[in-house]
Amino acid sequence: MVLLLALALAVCVCAWALIAGLSGQHAATTSAPRQTPAWFAVGTLGLEQGQFQQPRGIATFPDGSFVVVDRAARVQHFAADGTPLRLWSMKDRAAGNPKGLCALPNGNLLVCDTHYGRVLEMSVNGPVVKTWGGPGCGPGQFTRPLSAVADAGRKVAYVVEYGYQNDRVQKFALDGTFIRAWGTFGSENGQFQRPSGVALDADGNVYVADACNHRIQKFDADGGFLKAFGRMGREPGQLRYPYDIACGRDGLLYVAEFNNHRVSVFDREGVFVRVIGAAGNGENEFANPWSLAVDARGRLLVSDTGNHRVQILDLGQAKCALNATAVSAVQRR
Repeated sequence: MVLLLALALAVCVCAWALIAGLSGQHAATTSAPRQTPAWFAVGTLGLEQGQFQQPRGIATFPDGSFVVVDRAARVQHFAADGTPLRLWSMKDRAAGNPKGLCALPNGNLLVCDTHYGRVLEMSVNGPVVKTWGGPGCGPGQFTRPLSAVADAGRKVAYVVEYGYQNDRVQKFALDGTFIRAWGTFGSENGQFQRPSGVALDADGNVYVADACNHRIQKFDADGGFLKAFGRMGREPGQLRYPYDIACGRDGLLYVAEFNNHRVSVFDREGVFVRVIGAAGNGENEFANPWSLAVDARGRLLVSDTGNHRVQILDLGQAKCALNATAVSAVQRR
């Protein structure tokens, strides 16, 4: 009898230990910090916080958080893991919505208020701090500004614009003081047709996504033409309406192709490296990607406009090699 009681007690103790162990594992899993996978998407179609109506411009902060503006003229701030933090709407939006934005070294945003011919410096909570420029074609004025990028080390910012054959790049000090402009409407070197995106490399060179010329142009910091690469097409290394460009921590250039539904990767001399993605709505698939950015963690963030979401890829982990099947899918679309 004593032996049976001891055996029963041992079984009970073991069962309790097993349940406690499983329960402890569950608690540890649920209380652990949220992990960021190699790929995840943020957002669905809608007007609630965390949802989008065709996301467009995207900007990142050093802490990994990011800000997105969509076609409904709403600006949303997300934590690095995609948790919505805050949302606000542009005060003026009847004429149209902003297209692009970037983060400034002081923690504010530079928002291209495209259809109002101005660039707004805004706090991350929404209030306007300062207005850069105003409607016009003169120095420091804007027709339709589309995208901006800031260089913290050199204390300058660049804005690209189009409209009324005023397609050009403007360079400013970080307080909004105009420095210089270059470019005209056209297809020759140094000319543009809807310059839609702008990026900087570590040497301060300026890269412009020359959308309707289906190419990328490279300039020095003062606007001196260095080279152009890309031509219209669907083959790897060709471009169809490159809407944005970003320079990664790896020194490579990432180009969002609006009409090829993919991201093409080049080195800084314009040599094609690989393709990321294909047409579709699955993982690493895109529908008219409008904008992109590479954050301080080395992640690629893409405004997947037609799918009403932002895709986030860890470039150090995600499988981004050229995929013949994916390229074929893009070509068939």
